[in-house]
Amino acid sequence: MEYASFLERMHTVQDTYGYIPENEIDKIAKEFNIPRAKVYGTIRFYSMFYTEPTGKYIIRVCDSLSCHINQSKEIVQIIKDYLGVEHGQTTADKKFTLEIVECLGYCGEGPVMMVNEHVYTRVSGNMVLDILKNCV
Repeated sequence: MEYASFLERMHTVQDTYGYIPENEIDKIAKEFNIPRAKVYGTIRFYSMFYTEPTGKYIIRVCDSLSCHINQSKEIVQIIKDYLGVEHGQTTADKKFTLEIVECLGYCGEGPVMMVNEHVYTRVSGNMVLDILKNCV
């Protein structure tokens, strides 16, 4: 199996649906002649693949050691309180999904938050609320 083309196929499905639906998992497994468990294992390994629909805005908050020391836990709590969701959940209106992640690669600039592909560094409580309120 060509692993690069397998991942490309997974990305194509994810881009099409916003997640990888069950019927597409079957198709991918057949296409690459691999067990469904291997497809699921890949989805679970890569944190940016999903098996359920996500919100329009995926909010990722880094909770690695350097961000944790810089109060990322408080940032997460502000987001949870504002949106009314826990880690891994999507708001009822399908607008936001909250994820707490291990590292976003900005260790010297924490706490760090990412909304879809946009990265915010040195995030404060007020800044978080402004960012969320400006999501359209």
